[in-house]
Amino acid sequence: MSCAMAISLKADQDILVTLIPRLLRNLAYILVRLVPLVLVLLCVLASPGLAADENEEDVAPIVPTEPLKFDDALRLTLQQSPQLVSSAVEIKVKRLDVWDTRADLLPDFYLTSNIRLNNPDDRTSKPFSFNFSFGSYDPIRAYFSIESKQLLTDYAVLEHLSVIDDVFGSIGKVYMTLNFLDKLKQNYVKGVELANQNKAFATKRYNEGWGLALDVLIADKALKEAQQKRDQADSDRLVALDRLKGFLGLMPEQAVTLDLKDARKQLLRDFDFRNVSLEYAIENSIELKQRRIDVLLQKDKLTLAYAKYFPQYSFGINREYSSRSNNDVYMATIGFVVPLWDWGERYRNVVREKRGIRKVRAEYRTKTLEFRSDFLDMRNDALKLATNLKLAHNEAEIDALKKQKAEIQFKSGSLPFPEYIGALQDSLSARTVLLSKEFEYDLKLFEFRKFTGHLYTSYVDAAQYSH
Repeated sequence: MSCAMAISLKADQDILVTLIPRLLRNLAYILVRLVPLVLVLLCVLASPGLAADENEEDVAPIVPTEPLKFDDALRLTLQQSPQLVSSAVEIKVKRLDVWDTRADLLPDFYLTSNIRLNNPDDRTSKPFSFNFSFGSYDPIRAYFSIESKQLLTDYAVLEHLSVIDDVFGSIGKVYMTLNFLDKLKQNYVKGVELANQNKAFATKRYNEGWGLALDVLIADKALKEAQQKRDQADSDRLVALDRLKGFLGLMPEQAVTLDLKDARKQLLRDFDFRNVSLEYAIENSIELKQRRIDVLLQKDKLTLAYAKYFPQYSFGINREYSSRSNNDVYMATIGFVVPLWDWGERYRNVVREKRGIRKVRAEYRTKTLEFRSDFLDMRNDALKLATNLKLAHNEAEIDALKKQKAEIQFKSGSLPFPEYIGALQDSLSARTVLLSKEFEYDLKLFEFRKFTGHLYTSYVDAAQYSH
């Protein structure tokens, strides 16, 4: 090597020795200046979101002024039902977790400040210094964790849809119950009228000396029983209506009126259980979707178990004392931690997660088989109830004809009054049984509609909750 080249290299080294510390000091100065600005910016950006959450809690519930149809009740529930708040908030929390994991793809910056209280080495540098570091940095594990966090968000979305589906189902049952109780009460009112007539007849015969006091007592007991059934229908209606107010986010003292005209059509719409396929129900099943996510989450756990074999990284800029220059100098360091031996813990963890995949797959298959069995059972029950309903219709028609015959005979004077009242009561009882069978059948169809996913998919677009 020539003398000129040696002198040039020596000059370049001197320049680097003086330039690098200066650049690091400038970088440290810039970072120190930027940290407060970044914090202020983050606070400003976060404030609107916090204010929005606070305003959401202050919104007063909407009190409907017109009779509510079933569709309107469901839309109002989506807006203000307190039962949906918890699961909706959980979705927002899971989305924050996704953002946290995405942020882990970049290293965290740590600033450490030191003030030298004494100067034993007679240093010529300033007594304060700043050190920068990234801390423990594992981008590989963060990368493979993003999908898991997103799957957990999707799981929270399905939980929210499940809550919505359950609330919709409860509201539908309330509508059906109220419609049934209104019709049932009409029968009970007629039953009270017939019981009054029977008691009046028994009392008249007793006063005229033709009847027994026992007949009056029996007629009085029948009247009280009919009145109790009527009053119980009113009480059941108030309880069901109060329960509905809870789903709608209304207070018990707030009045609400329901439009129960064509209630069966409102609740079932175009749903025909005979035309619904098992594949359609499986596709819409929220529980089976959650089980599929469980399988994907378990696969991600296996990937993360493998990721533990990769090293972790660290980077820092530290200020240290140099005895050679009698001054503090900045030193940039980069390092990594390589796992060498952990007595087989990582290997056992991989085996554990592989076995977990077999477990969740078996659980998914089991749930699918159970769902298929439940689907067939519910459809078979609906067919049986349809047959029972036809029989109840036939019996009601027969009793209606007997009632018509009794009216004709009574007007002609060929039928005694007790037998005439008995025929009317039998017809009324058959009508009550028919109403009960209709309610049972419609309720089973509505439950089947909910089971197949036709209910929540008709009113809720799941895509609006996706990321």
